Amino acid sequence: MNDMKLLFELQNCHCSIEKNKVIIKDGSHLYLLKKMKKEFEKCKNNYNEKIQAFGDLKLEYVSTGMELKEIKLQIDKNEYDLYNKFSNDIKSINTLQNKIKNNKAKLKLVEDKAIELLETEEKLKLDIENLKMELMNVKNNFYSYKKDTSEKIEIAKSNVIKVNERIEELQKIISKEHMDIFYSKYEKNKNVVVKLSNGICGGCKMKVSAMTVDEIINKDKLVYCDNCGRILIKEEVKILKEAK
Repeated sequence: MNDMKLLFELQNCHCSIEKNKVIIKDGSHLYLLKKMKKEFEKCKNNYNEKIQAFGDLKLEYVSTGMELKEIKLQIDKNEYDLYNKFSNDIKSINTLQNKIKNNKAKLKLVEDKAIELLETEEKLKLDIENLKMELMNVKNNFYSYKKDTSEKIEIAKSNVIKVNERIEELQKIISKEHMDIFYSKYEKNKNVVVKLSNGICGGCKMKVSAMTVDEIINKDKLVYCDNCGRILIKEEVKILKEAK
């Protein structure tokens, strides 16, 4: 393999390292992980608030149940007294009837409240179940993204090591003269070595002269684009001759 093709591979190696370094240094995944963590904490707080509300609701329902029981007992007592103790006492009868009426009205309000508490309980159960599922999804997404990102970074680090090893190999087999030319140009433009396709430079996209095509076909030396000065790699001889 001549130096031109080796230089092209060397260039690709350096480009590969740059791309992998971008992956390694990219901190966007940390921002997304923090964002996902905040989302998890927010969801967790909502879940805990619903659990607390559910517990408070249970206590309120128990209290309401006890209140219902007391009112019913009071109504039963008043009705018993009405029919068994004060059958001839008009004043006492009126008093008891008013108590019974008021307690029945109160009973209706407390029963309505109990129904509302049951409806709220059902809604809270549904909210808690939905938040529980959301918590699981956010948690799974967090660890899945963290795992994928870590693997991606580790692969990039591994690629950098392998490509650096290949660069060292290439630097040993490419002539020092060609290496010096390559790196002097690479400092200014990362796209130093390009392919010549149908007489067109792969860098500037301009057509080169017939003399340049002839040089790249017949001479095993560095050939430069007439327009941009990039190092050209020859394609198949048949294609180049047709372009010429």
